[in-house]
Amino acid sequence: MENVKSKKVKSRSNQTANARWDMIWSNALVIIVTLLWLVPVIWVVLRAFGKYDGQGYVSQTFFPTEYSMKNFVDLFTYKSLRSNPLPDFVQWLLNTFIIAIVNTILTTFFTILTAYVLSRFRFGGRKLMMNIALILGMFPGFMAMIAVYLILNMLNMINSIWSLLIYYVAGAGLGFFTAKGYFDTIGKELDEAAMLDGASKAKIFFKIFLPLAKPIIIYTALLAFMAPWSDYILAGLVLSGNNQTVAVGLYNWMDVSNVNQFFGMFCAAAVIVAIPTVTLYISLQKFFISGISAGAVKG
Repeated sequence: MENVKSKKVKSRSNQTANARWDMIWSNALVIIVTLLWLVPVIWVVLRAFGKYDGQGYVSQTFFPTEYSMKNFVDLFTYKSLRSNPLPDFVQWLLNTFIIAIVNTILTTFFTILTAYVLSRFRFGGRKLMMNIALILGMFPGFMAMIAVYLILNMLNMINSIWSLLIYYVAGAGLGFFTAKGYFDTIGKELDEAAMLDGASKAKIFFKIFLPLAKPIIIYTALLAFMAPWSDYILAGLVLSGNNQTVAVGLYNWMDVSNVNQFFGMFCAAAVIVAIPTVTLYISLQKFFISGISAGAVKG
């Protein structure tokens, strides 16, 4: 009897020791991966506040020998042409901000509305529509770039920031799956009770669903904001000059012929551009996580 008890005690102690070692190794692995991920980020931030001599960025040490705000001053004062109304980076940032804000509003509205309709209404072709949307979502967007360019060219919208909005908003409804999954978790008893009280479908949507859908609305809005903020492929294809977005302008600064001249300003711009997305994600993180986790329950 004592042997059995001692074996159980040893087994439990071994399990505890194994669990402790598993936790130590997993935490160590997370720390190592995090540090490896943070190294280039920290390097860019240090370059932004370092005094850049224009002699090439590859040969520089990890820590700058001298710190300065010159890169930020140059960033907000540099004009490629004197006739430009605003400094290049300011104009790019303004273009990107306008696109991101308008896209956030329209894309969120159409995505949430589409998700609500597919979650709460039953009509002919509903399943077929959802399957087609699922199949289309499997194809990378850049596969249609040539066709998009030709269509925008026929509409005489090349080099217009509104052409990006047309593209983003036109496909907004296809991103309904997560929002629909979230709406599916809301009991239909609310709909029935509201209808018994005489509420219309529109009133149910605006008065009941939207307040309850705050996490998924914020999740959808964050994705809609970040998409144009970092998009280069389409923006680089249709925009140029003062109509460029931040991603296109900064990429052009990193061209072989420009990198030595603009590298310091590029690092400063990278810090500035990261601030809005990082701030939004940190401040709205709980809504972002709850929205995506709840929306993944059903689909």
